[in-house]
Amino acid sequence: MYLKRLALFLSLIFSGNLFSQDIHFSQFYNALLIVNPALTGIGAFPVRIGLLYRNQGRSITVPYKTYTAFIDGRFTLKRLKHTWFGVGVAAYNDHAGDGVLSNNMAALSFSITRGFNRYNTFLVSMGFSVGVLNRSVQFSKLIFDDQWNGVIFDPNLGNNEPFTTQSIFSPDINFGVLFSYAFNNDMKLEIGSAIHHLNKPRTSFYDVDNRINWNIIVHGRMEFTVDNKITIVPAIFYSIQANTKELIFGGNVFYGSSGFKLIGGMWCRWGSDVVPTIGLKYHLYNFMLSYDVNISVLHQASNYMGGIELSLIKVFRKRTSRYPCSEFK
Repeated sequence: MYLKRLALFLSLIFSGNLFSQDIHFSQFYNALLIVNPALTGIGAFPVRIGLLYRNQGRSITVPYKTYTAFIDGRFTLKRLKHTWFGVGVAAYNDHAGDGVLSNNMAALSFSITRGFNRYNTFLVSMGFSVGVLNRSVQFSKLIFDDQWNGVIFDPNLGNNEPFTTQSIFSPDINFGVLFSYAFNNDMKLEIGSAIHHLNKPRTSFYDVDNRINWNIIVHGRMEFTVDNKITIVPAIFYSIQANTKELIFGGNVFYGSSGFKLIGGMWCRWGSDVVPTIGLKYHLYNFMLSYDVNISVLHQASNYMGGIELSLIKVFRKRTSRYPCSEFK
C-alpha cells in the first residue's frame, strides 16, 4: 500500500503532463460553469443548481474522486433590451487516496448575453470567472527512499525532501465566449470556447515557479426535435493543455412527454473510453448516469473498467420574458 501511494504521488507531482492537467468529466455538457464561464445563466430561468460526482481508476490504483457543485442564475435590466446577465458560483474537490493529494477550487462567474435580432434567435455570450485554487497533500501518509532502513520503510525516519508547504493557494482567472443560433423551433446550434488559468496559477509544493498551463476548450452541440416525443442532442468537446489533449464526441436522445423523458446516449473519449449514458428528465429535474468503459492500451490493467459519473441538475422556472430566448433545454 505504501509503495502504491508513493508511486501515485510521484507520478502526479513530477509528471509534467499529469501535473498540469485539469479535472475532466465525461458529462461535460452538464459541468457547465467548469467548462465555460460564458455558460453562466444560460438555461437558468432564473436559477439553476447542479451536482456532479465522478469516481475513476479504482481497478488500477487508489481511485480519484471528484465532487462538483454549482448554482447560477440570470437577471435583466429594464433599460437594456435583448440583453441579460448571468452570475454563478462553482466549486469542486478532487482527491486521490485517503487525502494524499487534493485539488480544490471555488470561483465566482459572470456573463453577459446579447441578442442580435428581433426574436433573439442569434445570441452571443461572454463570461469570466475569478476564483481560488488549492492543492494540498498529507506527507505523513507517504514514504520516501530515505526512509528505507535496510529492511523495511520506516515512516518514523525523516524523508529529507525539500518541501516548503503541503498546502498552496493561488488565484485563478478564466474567460469564455458562446454563440447560439436557433434555425427554427426544431433545430438549434451552440458553439463555445474558453481559456482557463489565464494567469497561470502557481501550484508547487517546492520552492520553484511551477505553474498550471492554459487549458483551451472548444465545445459545440446541436439540438434536433424530431417530433413531440424525440429530441436528439449531439455534442463535441475538445481541450488542449500543455501536451495533453482530450476529444469527446457523441450524443444523447430524449424520449417522452414534456414532463417525463427518458435519456439514452453513447459517447467516445478518443483513444481512451466508450461512455454509455442513461438518465431521466422529470419536469425541471435532470438526472444522468454514465460509465467510462476503458478501451485504451491500459485495458489490460483496467480490465475495461473506467469511471462512474453522476449528475443532477434542477432548474427553477420563471414566467416568460417579454423577449423570449432560444436557449437549449
